[in-house]
Amino acid sequence: MQPYDMNIPIMGNRLKDIMRREKVSAYRLSKDLELDKGHLSRFLNGKAEYSVKKLTVIADYLGYDIELVKRKPSKKGR
Repeated sequence: MQPYDMNIPIMGNRLKDIMRREKVSAYRLSKDLELDKGHLSRFLNGKAEYSVKKLTVIADYLGYDIELVKRKPSKKGR
């Protein structure tokens, strides 16, 4: 069991929505954060999970907190 009771398909869908809103592609996210493209794709499609630590890094990059709620400007384009 994970530290947070996260529903993986919902988190993947939420992340996809945020990526669209922030205009960040899966390619850009995987390249900038050195994520495995296949694993990211599986997460976005609800078939894999990420650790809370990795989700925190992804959320921070996009300017969101771990619950994927907007909190500051994203770090894209730095």
